[in-house]
Amino acid sequence: MSSEVRYCFEDEEVEQVLENMGDLQVRRLPVLNRDKRLVGIISLGDLARNGEVAEAGEALSDISEPGGEHSQTAQ
Repeated sequence: MSSEVRYCFEDEEVEQVLENMGDLQVRRLPVLNRDKRLVGIISLGDLARNGEVAEAGEALSDISEPGGEHSQTAQ
């Protein structure tokens, strides 16, 4: 498990969420309201199915890069 939970807010722009997913190298994020209460989970597949195909592809490319916080290779 990660020591720090990563999430997005329900009112964030989709492009920002996709960029963050790519930077963090994650395929899913919890979605919180501004009171920091869980309102859902968003996945890369959800975003791709809802018309964000090009952006989702770019995020997937970033996620698929070796390394990153969740790498299973020895450091």
